[in-house]
Amino acid sequence: MVSVCLFLLGIIIANVIEYSVHRYIFHGWGKKRKSMFAFHLREHHLIARRNKFLDNKVSVKEIFGLPALLIVLLPLYFLSSALYLGLAVYALLFFILHNIQHKFPNIAKKYFWWHWNHHMKNQNKSWNVVLPITDLVMGTLQKD
Repeated sequence: MVSVCLFLLGIIIANVIEYSVHRYIFHGWGKKRKSMFAFHLREHHLIARRNKFLDNKVSVKEIFGLPALLIVLLPLYFLSSALYLGLAVYALLFFILHNIQHKFPNIAKKYFWWHWNHHMKNQNKSWNVVLPITDLVMGTLQKD
């Protein structure tokens, strides 16, 4: 039972990380023209907006960034393998779901409407991609 709780805690922590990176790094530092994070707004958001949410490009930055983040968080494995597994599963879900959503916009609009709303209605709301948990808690979920 403790392992299940720690795994779920890993999911929640990963959700907060996803929200924070997206909101404060990609949309915060990413607004600066010379920032290494400017790609998010200048590439991904522009492509998705122009193509009605469709973005067929697989982000190399996600391919390398997510494992890099898991390496940085690796010390947590030694505290709790279940917690770390929750983080790793969430990272994998993010990579898979984010790419599916942008390749099949109708699926995103129906089942991941918060991410659809982020791109198509208000890019200053709905920062979560996988689950809108932190958006709900922070009051930043774009519902309509």
